[in-house]
Amino acid sequence: MLYLDTNILIYLFELHDPYSKKVATILEEFTSDGKQLVTSTVTITEFLAGTTLSSLETLRKVPKLNFIPVAENIAERAAILQRKNSIKIGDSIHLASAIQQEAEAFFTNDKKLIKVVEKYISIISL
Repeated sequence: MLYLDTNILIYLFELHDPYSKKVATILEEFTSDGKQLVTSTVTITEFLAGTTLSSLETLRKVPKLNFIPVAENIAERAAILQRKNSIKIGDSIHLASAIQQEAEAFFTNDKKLIKVVEKYISIISL
């Protein structure tokens, strides 16, 4: 299972060169053997607020992508991670969700977040 940070999906759909093709290739390679993709429901808000796209249907086009709701256990873990690592609340929710789902790796291109995430889980970046 691969956890996707919001920036990865923005690169994919907003066609940010050279990132969009790299993202598509990595996602295709990862899912070709049946592995799933996951992200938090927070991604829906961040994605729609950060792109020119205006529909959740866009995100639903990503094969094998599942959304993880922010349950109480994830919210609690996110608060602890945020306090311990001084990261943004959204980033702490993403990290807590990835840990809770026991994701194999966390795919992001956020250089600051990478420094924190790599303490807890493997990283894939561009």
